Amino acid sequence: MSRLAVYDTMIFFQWAALPKDRQHATVRALYDGSIRLCLSEELIDEVKDVLSRPEISAKAPHLTDDRIKDVLAAALEHADWVANVPKGFTLTAHPDDDHILNLAIAAKVDLLVTWETRLLNLPTDQSADGKRFQELTPNLKIITPKELAQELAK
Repeated sequence: MSRLAVYDTMIFFQWAALPKDRQHATVRALYDGSIRLCLSEELIDEVKDVLSRPEISAKAPHLTDDRIKDVLAAALEHADWVANVPKGFTLTAHPDDDHILNLAIAAKVDLLVTWETRLLNLPTDQSADGKRFQELTPNLKIITPKELAQELAK
């Protein structure tokens, strides 16, 4: 049985920036069925925007238009689409992350995979935002790609 997950934009960047034959566990887990992504229009739009920025592509020689198309097609193939994600939560200090957090809430995912410290700290954040997010997602685990790889190897 697949675990449901939301990957933040930087996970997509890593996926697209690496050659096709060299993939992280986050991507291999999609192909082997261990993980099923949850995607929304807002997340896909953000991924497209970030991956198409010249300063981003300058850092990654494998990040081509064709590679981005391939990654997005593969992501959609291994994902459940969540339409009309309610905007029920906001992270006051960083509302740019709200669409990812609201997607995780709406889809009732098991995992949110990210490198963002502010997101990784949410499960123990004692601020009003942190406590509210914890109430909304009592079973959500927020982990790094490295921690996901360790979990999948068990």
